[in-house]
Amino acid sequence: MSFAMEQDIYKELSGTRVLIVDDEKDFAEMCKEYLEGVGIDVVGVANNGTDALEMTENLDPALVILDIRMPGMDGIEVASRIMASGPRPIMFLSAHSEGDYIERARQTGVFTYLIKTKMLDGLLPAIVLTLDHFKELISLKAEMDDLRESIANKSIIEKAKQMVGDRYMIAPNEAYERIRARSRDNNKPMADIARAIVNSGGEL
Repeated sequence: MSFAMEQDIYKELSGTRVLIVDDEKDFAEMCKEYLEGVGIDVVGVANNGTDALEMTENLDPALVILDIRMPGMDGIEVASRIMASGPRPIMFLSAHSEGDYIERARQTGVFTYLIKTKMLDGLLPAIVLTLDHFKELISLKAEMDDLRESIANKSIIEKAKQMVGDRYMIAPNEAYERIRARSRDNNKPMADIARAIVNSGGEL
């Protein structure tokens, strides 16, 4: 990696809130010092799964760097619980590259799996890619949610238009205009007005 590229990565990651989770305290502290050296805000270091869950909830890190093999609750279970409570970027660190670990890690929805022996060389680029990938997925989810909402809104407006037309014996276009006028007069979205109309049996 060129010096200029490294500087760009450092600038992009500056201030990023990161939680480090590893039962090897010396390794965790080394990782903390390394990340803070490039401007990353390490909000906490946890040495077990229980503390990791509590600190994730209380500190709300933008990224969790998580060891896989820990006594008690392992990192894969921790990641699953974190993702279930509120998806966020997670990176796995492990001294193990066995296929079963990688497969279990993949099933959690975690984006990145780094082997500790090669970790420092690839850590910063991996963090950038992990955060970017997460942002892309969140953006895609938001677009899909907007599309679903748009379809649902069109459906309820059409249903309300039909009910208003039937109730007042008016043409569909006129029914639609009355719904739109009610929306404008009440300063509410047409979909909200339409839902109220449907719930009232078509009454404006």
